[in-house]
Amino acid sequence: MLKQFTIKKICAEEDRPPYSYKVDQYFEDFVTENILKPYNIILPEDWKIILSIMIFKQEEDSPEGVSFYEPDLLEEDKVKVYPVGINLEDIYKNEEHIVNIVGIYFQIISLFFLNNFKLVSREYLVELMDKLDWDYLFSLPYPAPAEEQGYVVVQ
Repeated sequence: MLKQFTIKKICAEEDRPPYSYKVDQYFEDFVTENILKPYNIILPEDWKIILSIMIFKQEEDSPEGVSFYEPDLLEEDKVKVYPVGINLEDIYKNEEHIVNIVGIYFQIISLFFLNNFKLVSREYLVELMDKLDWDYLFSLPYPAPAEEQGYVVVQ
C-alpha cells in the first residue's frame, strides 16, 4: 500500500549520487509526523502524493536550484505525482554530499508545502529544520551499495 507521502528518485547519470533509499524513507516519515499529521493534510481516503525527484546534469540553459513541474494525476489510483528537478552539481558542489542532499530534500519539501498547502507557514518550516536527526542521517552508508540506493529504474 502506498503511503500518503512518498519520495521517489530518478537519475540516469553515470555518476548518480550513491545515497541510501533510507534518506527518502526518513523524509517520508518526517513529513508525515511533522507536517501531515499536525496539519491534518491528506487524509487516508484522499489522494496520495509522490514527489518524483529527478537528478540531472546541469546544462547551459538549466534552471538554477530546485524546479517544480506540473503534477501528473493518476485518477484511478488517486495519486498526484509532482516532478521535481535538481542539478547533480548541487549535490557534488563540495565534499559534504549528505549535507547537500539533506539540505536539498528539506528545500524541496519546504517549497512543496509552502506552494500547495497555505496552512503550513514558512516560520513553522524554519523551526522544523532543527528537528532533523543529523546523527541518524550521517549514520547511513555513503556511498551506499547499489542495491540500497533505491533509484527508480527508467528505461
